[in-house]
Amino acid sequence: MAAEEKKEAEAPPKPKKGLPKVPIIIGVITIVQAVGFFIGFKMLGAGPEVTHGAEHGEPYLEGGDPAAEPATAEIVLFSGFRVPNVKSGRTYIYDFDVSFKAPSHRQEEAQALVSGRKGEIGDRVARIVRGADPSVLQEPELKTLREQLRQILCEIAKDPELIMEVFIPRFVPIRAD
Repeated sequence: MAAEEKKEAEAPPKPKKGLPKVPIIIGVITIVQAVGFFIGFKMLGAGPEVTHGAEHGEPYLEGGDPAAEPATAEIVLFSGFRVPNVKSGRTYIYDFDVSFKAPSHRQEEAQALVSGRKGEIGDRVARIVRGADPSVLQEPELKTLREQLRQILCEIAKDPELIMEVFIPRFVPIRAD
């Protein structure tokens, strides 16, 4: 019998049967937290917001009522304006058109600005294009160039409200070398 007791003493302990306690405790805590969050959001939540759609048959108006927008006029500044740029290491001649949007009640003032200061405006536009980085001149929407042109036009006009937006409808780079 001593041999049997010795074998039992040396034998590894028998594994306990049943579920482990740690995963059960973690699962219970997770469920309690989920229920607590659900109840908290239901009690403290604001609920859905009321939305107002267009009446049946009305078209979708992006940006509001078009009657509320001020009337504008488009004034052509340059057509077929050509300026070289060598900033990329190669000479490119940029052939482009420039126009801008002004309030319609100030159209005569904008036309007078264009006709009276066309040389100064042309010089400033040429300086911007000649000194522009190639990445600016290769932007898909020419956003940076349009904003720079708008800034110089507002500076020359001494009135930031006269020039609402600058358009470059045609912009063609021509390799010259």
